[in-house]
Amino acid sequence: MSPSRLPVLSPLAVGLATALLLSACTPREEAAAQAADPLPEASAPAIRAHVEFLADDLLEGRLSGTRGYDIAAGYVASEFAQIGLRPGAAEGSWMQPVALVESLSLLPASRLVLRPATGPAVTMAPGKDFLPVASLDQAKVLAEAPMVFAGFGVSAPDHGHDDLAGIDVKGKVVVVFSGAPSKFPPEVRAHYSAGLTKTQALVDRGAVGILQIQTRDDQQRTPWERLVQQSWRSRMAWANDEGVPNGAWPQLAIRASISPDSAAALFAGAPKTLDDTYAAAEAGTPQAFELPLTVEQERHSMIRQRQSANVVGVLEGTDPALKNEYVVISAHLDHVGKGAPIGGDAIYNGAFDNASGIAVMLEAARLLASGPVKPRRSVIFLAVTAEESGLQGADYFVQHPTVPREAIVANINIDMPVALAPLADITAFGAENSTLGAVVERAAAAEGVAVTPDSKPEEVIFVRSDQYAFVRAGIPALYIDEGMRSTDPTQDQAARVEAFRKERYHQPGDDLSQAIDWPSLAMLARLNARVINEVANDDSRPSWHPGNFFGETFAKPAEATPAPTP
Repeated sequence: MSPSRLPVLSPLAVGLATALLLSACTPREEAAAQAADPLPEASAPAIRAHVEFLADDLLEGRLSGTRGYDIAAGYVASEFAQIGLRPGAAEGSWMQPVALVESLSLLPASRLVLRPATGPAVTMAPGKDFLPVASLDQAKVLAEAPMVFAGFGVSAPDHGHDDLAGIDVKGKVVVVFSGAPSKFPPEVRAHYSAGLTKTQALVDRGAVGILQIQTRDDQQRTPWERLVQQSWRSRMAWANDEGVPNGAWPQLAIRASISPDSAAALFAGAPKTLDDTYAAAEAGTPQAFELPLTVEQERHSMIRQRQSANVVGVLEGTDPALKNEYVVISAHLDHVGKGAPIGGDAIYNGAFDNASGIAVMLEAARLLASGPVKPRRSVIFLAVTAEESGLQGADYFVQHPTVPREAIVANINIDMPVALAPLADITAFGAENSTLGAVVERAAAAEGVAVTPDSKPEEVIFVRSDQYAFVRAGIPALYIDEGMRSTDPTQDQAARVEAFRKERYHQPGDDLSQAIDWPSLAMLARLNARVINEVANDDSRPSWHPGNFFGETFAKPAEATPAPTP
């Protein structure tokens, strides 16, 4: 019988059975029994109840800084309290306040004009030819600058690729492709595809603007029409005590995405055509050259302040020394709120993204808190805000940790487990980077499921969720997600996930009308709890594998002021 199909016992029944079993055991037998399986059974009905509440229309899509998100945060805090966690934020609070700056691009007022050295100017239409990036610090930005093209905008000479070699981008607008060369190993490609990595590299070299074009592969994965459809969504960033938004990059006066149909205009009179550059990008050939154009852009943004919070609960460790070290299990609580109606529905409920992840985390917390043996290290359960706006809540926690940052030994993240059939496997993104991978293998074996490698490394999923904020701080991390195989041969999990991503992801259809396989989510809760339990009980901290790219790149995180344990 599959573990996900085992009968579910109530917590009372589990407790009585455990007590009867242990009363008949010698101390040595008791320790052995507890070590064999220290976790109670997971409750699929409890997970369903969490998802049904968090994805209800009442919460209006849980946009960070809104009433709906605050209701969700209060719900998670109350569940933490019932489970028996202690508040993990400052001054005995469950809530770590996160000040946010929100900016919405005023599309109709935006303007972008290409001016060639000779000939007429080309005026692009907002929402059709380009989508401006909202400014976080200026309501109106007007600028003009010369242009250069720089391939992917990636400078990685150690990996045999440098688009920025031999070209001066200072004072110029840089046209770049999305993503990174496919010849890179998956972890290297993921890192250099990240917007933070690419943007910071260009800012450091003095660029004053970035215009991005999708690669042909990215156009297939995310058609331009989908980007236009989602252009109503605002941009957010956490702000410091002076109200300055993180990652605003005021140096970048010109910022936009250019549609595939209009991108050729950027290469008028250039040494190569757009098709030439596509071919070079697909071959992994570095490329850069001047464009005989200047670009003028006018951006208008509506900026306002919002208040939100991460929800932090702590399960105290039992070891006198190790309890001062922490395993962080995270899941984002926010979704994208209300937006453009589709089929008459304007509420983007986020049932899978990420009410299911929060529900799995809550159930994992209950299993660990109610088991007969508590973890030796302390465990932080972290429900973060503003993931949908660029991992802002997780980044804020890492930059302003509620415990000394050097005391955080690992992060296990849960994001959007899409269980649409009984799961036969799982994927652990980032498992190959550290000793956490072996822990996941053992936990999966105990739950009777396989571990399948990332089937689509080109989508660089590892840098697109909250664990990456921890990775950038040098902390070993991964996240455990659904697999693509089902125990039921009549149910095609892979096809259903693909359909979800095309038809319901970040759409109103990600709601409770879906055929959610609740026992599979219960299995994921137990699997995550097993991983956390092993990491929390191991004498040694998790470590990056020797020579691992992320370990070598981030092993020495920037200094942070240690925060006292609340």
